[in-house]
Amino acid sequence: MVRIRRSPPAPMLDLHRRMEQVLESLLRDVKPLESPAPWIPRVDIFETAEEFVVTLEIPGVDREEIDIMVEGLCLTVSGARPDPSPAGCVRWHQMEIAHGRFERVLALPQEVDPERITATCKDGFLSIRIQRGSSGR
Repeated sequence: MVRIRRSPPAPMLDLHRRMEQVLESLLRDVKPLESPAPWIPRVDIFETAEEFVVTLEIPGVDREEIDIMVEGLCLTVSGARPDPSPAGCVRWHQMEIAHGRFERVLALPQEVDPERITATCKDGFLSIRIQRGSSGR
């Protein structure tokens, strides 16, 4: 099981994050966004009648390195993929796999129940299931 932390909603923090998301969206249209994190895992999000499912592609990340934080309507997933530091003197011919810290901040819909979130990690995929609240469909 993956550890999930919860924090009560902070109106100013939520507003700040929403403003950041809008600015990032606008900048993405103008030029590619330069991320402070060395890599950003890909994410799939879908919903069913009962829940929302967020799946992150995080091969090589240890389960203990994953941190999931729920703050108001923001879901933050962060962690680190270790550098494969080979022993001895090496000469790289190609290096495309990014390593280091990552962070994804995702907006949650109003109808979720932040107390009913579960997460599992298997085969390089982190699956986060967020149940709908009583006001859901």
